[in-house]
Formats: sequence, structure tokens, C-alpha cells
Amino acid sequence: MKTVRRIFITGLLVLIPIVGTISLIAWLFNIVDSIFRVPIEKIIGFRIIGIGFILTISIIFATGIFATNYLGKEIICLIEKTMSRIPLVNTIYLSIKKLIDAFCMKQKGDFKSTVLVQYPSKGIYTIGFITADVPNEVSEKVGENMKSIFVPTTPNPTSGMFIMVSTKDIIPLDISVESAIKLVVSGGILLPERKK
Repeated sequence: MKTVRRIFITGLLVLIPIVGTISLIAWLFNIVDSIFRVPIEKIIGFRIIGIGFILTISIIFATGIFATNYLGKEIICLIEKTMSRIPLVNTIYLSIKKLIDAFCMKQKGDFKSTVLVQYPSKGIYTIGFITADVPNEVSEKVGENMKSIFVPTTPNPTSGMFIMVSTKDIIPLDISVESAIKLVVSGGILLPERKK
């Protein structure tokens, strides 16, 4: 029964992002198509099949160009602040943003490597990510080489604890950051492969 449940949950965790992404893109295509198709067809005088797809790709590309310049970043920051202040909207928006950020952490380079540490007490091991060296003052006061480690929580790896651990108590893992994040999000169901 445990095997059946594990297989079912694994299948669910694989299917939800795929189906969700396809549904979201299809919904976006339909929205764009319903708004712009009729006016564009009236202007050009004939029907174009797939206009929703072409326009959606164009809008996404234009948004990317806009978001990569200084003015665009400022405007997006203002929109994010506004959305984070609106009740209900902020819950949905921030949840989606945190989830996307969690899977983009590897690209951002926030985490240097995956490690195993004993936390919150001896004998209990948890996955952590080395973020940086600790300030010199901390290492001097403790008298040991230390590392800054972020210990994520399940199922939202963007929340967690920041801890400073002696290098002798850190066990390096041969697991990529991305795979480790998937392991944390799935609660240990999606087992990672070793780094090639």
C-alpha cells in the first residue's frame, strides 16, 4: 500500500506542474485571442489562424524586454508592492511568486552547494544550502571556520532558518541544488540523482 501511495503521489507531483503550465498557457492564448483577434482581422481584412499564439509570444517577449531595463524594473517593483498590499490578491500573488523563485534559485546562484547538517539538534539531519562564509568576527569569537547555511522548510523552500555551522560539522552532498529543492518541496518523495 505504501508503494502504491508513493507511486500515486509521485505521478501527481509530476503531472500537476505539466498540466498546470499547459492550462495556463492555453488560457492565456484564449484570452489574448478573444481580445485581439476580431479587431486585427477587421484591420487586415482576412482571418489568421493562430493569431492568439503569435500575439501571446509577442507580449511575453515584449514584457521580457521591458522588465530588463531600468524603467521597467522600477514599474514592476511598484506593481509588486501594490499587489502585496491588496488582501486576497497578495496571498495568491506572493504564493505563486515564492514557488517560482524557489525553482529559480539555482539560476540565481544564491546557493553554492547542498549539504547535510544536524539541525535542530544532534542526531537529526536536514538538508541545507551553503550561502556564504560567515563574518570574520563570528569565526574569531567561536574559534572555528564557519559557513552560513540556509535550511529550507517543506513544502515552501523559500521560508526556513539561517544558521551558522562549523565546517567540521558540515557533510557535503553530491546532489545538485535544484534536485535538493525538489526533494524538500515534495517532502522527500522525489528522490534526487547524483550530480554527473
